[in-house]
Amino acid sequence: MKPPPFSYAAPESLDECVALLSQYSDDARILAGGQSLMPLLNLRMIRPTVIIDIARIPGLGQWRKENTSVRIGAFVRQGALEVDKALAAAVPLLVDAIALVGHPATRSRGTIVGSMCHADPAAELPVCAVLLNAEFLIRSKGGHRVAKADDFFHGALSTTVRSDEIVEEVRLPAAIAGAGYAFDEIARRHGDFALVSVAAAIETQDGHVRARVALGGVGPRPVAFRYEDYAPQGKVAPSEFDAFARHVADEIEPNTDLQATRDYRRAVAATLVERALLAAWQRADVRN
Repeated sequence: MKPPPFSYAAPESLDECVALLSQYSDDARILAGGQSLMPLLNLRMIRPTVIIDIARIPGLGQWRKENTSVRIGAFVRQGALEVDKALAAAVPLLVDAIALVGHPATRSRGTIVGSMCHADPAAELPVCAVLLNAEFLIRSKGGHRVAKADDFFHGALSTTVRSDEIVEEVRLPAAIAGAGYAFDEIARRHGDFALVSVAAAIETQDGHVRARVALGGVGPRPVAFRYEDYAPQGKVAPSEFDAFARHVADEIEPNTDLQATRDYRRAVAATLVERALLAAWQRADVRN
């Protein structure tokens, strides 16, 4: 199918971009990589009056590390995680996840922030954002605001971003020395959206080992669980990962759809949580 008619704008600054968003509001859509936008247009699921291409806005295609934060601009391609060694070292979890996102051709165009903003319940990068407690810098004509990942994702294809706003960048914590991160999923075919996905982190801070997981594909938005909430007095240990995984599977509320049943997703979630935690543990430098 072909998209409906629309006007095209290519602002050369963020000020110009947010002015257009303020003018057109619900009738505008942002074009970054286009890997989510173009299918929606071609299926006539959206009919914007104007498409705003952000490719010419300076700075959005760059990332930088400031202290313990990694700031990734709205136009940084997903493929950068595969070729930029410094970025890969700063956010290794995203490197694990990106290998499962689409295919090389789509990753060469799709953007990291764009995938998060699309907020597909089965997408990998929103799961990483929730696990890492990401922050989103949101810009409008009235100024900036910051939204944490827990507040950013509202539901399927729904975020806190208003029609007159653009996400300028996502801020992720840089990988902690000695920490272990892992991402795992089950999909029908490589490159398909996940039936269930799990991101896991094992980190040591102030002498305490902490573990947490986030899951996608088990509800309208990613959900996260901390090991210390399950066993506040317990010691993080691989021998307990199976029990924690079953606890997580009992807590989630997945749906039955054409791809999988609720019970299947619960069973897969339990397996993936344990598997991802064990992989993260093996990568971590844990002495407890």
